[in-house]
Amino acid sequence: MGRKKQNIEKQKVLFHLYLNPYIRESNTRIYDVLLQTYNRTYEAIYKDIKENPKKIYDVHLKEANATIHNQYCSEYADPSDYYEQLQEYVVERVQEQSLMHYQFKLMSLSNLYQVFEQQLRKWLFEEMTHSQNEYTNQIKFVLKYEEDTYSGFYNNFRILTNLLKEMNLTFPMQASETGEMSEWEIFFNDVEDKGKDIPIVQTEIWNLIRECNLISNTYKHGSGNSAKALYKIRPEYFEKVSDTKLMNLYRTTNMEEVLSVDKICFETYSTVMKTFWEKLKEHQSGFVLMEIDMSPEEE
Repeated sequence: MGRKKQNIEKQKVLFHLYLNPYIRESNTRIYDVLLQTYNRTYEAIYKDIKENPKKIYDVHLKEANATIHNQYCSEYADPSDYYEQLQEYVVERVQEQSLMHYQFKLMSLSNLYQVFEQQLRKWLFEEMTHSQNEYTNQIKFVLKYEEDTYSGFYNNFRILTNLLKEMNLTFPMQASETGEMSEWEIFFNDVEDKGKDIPIVQTEIWNLIRECNLISNTYKHGSGNSAKALYKIRPEYFEKVSDTKLMNLYRTTNMEEVLSVDKICFETYSTVMKTFWEKLKEHQSGFVLMEIDMSPEEE
């Protein structure tokens, strides 16, 4: 027998989304833990290299003297060669530690974004495939291969943005947060701040999350669409010589310090991801245009 012919139609499907208070608490709490861990690691390992380089220089100079001294015991040794090797040793070690801080910060930011994306995808998947949405729409969600199906479920920032836009998911925002109240009104509380719902993808919260995604992709993949998009909004994040970006000159974003990590704030991005889950409404609904198999069930 041949395969049953499918009757596929595109229909708008209504999804009700519920943010359980426990999930909200869990999803926000992780950003406090990530920030605390980031700060403790910086304090324990990288603080001196960024804030007290003279201390690091002296430590490595002592190492260099102990390592190189025995090579220049001869009376015929050239003192200038000796001091040149000392300086080379110290500079190399300081550069190595600086590079480790550079990698630590960018890997931390990349991990931060992945935590957010996986949180959002997991929540959306569980809510959109909930039995209540099957009953509401009188359809049945069939996952032939659950693992493979989930791997392709709104699996990048652009697709997630389009989904939030299509469903018209919103944040409740005060007028003082959207710039619709003057500083005078805010300061003197002259008018009631009633606020209104703003599409998530139009908020500064979502814009900053996008920035973190672009930083992550630029660090992982180098020159490409993400790097171009990041440069348009944050040119100060790129190290340059004249008009040439160092990432293009060195052809790496990992083994050379080509991004200005001192201008990138981990706390800014961790805070805005926490704010996302704090502001997300407990109940929301939205339509998504989907392909529905309208074929009658076989008896």
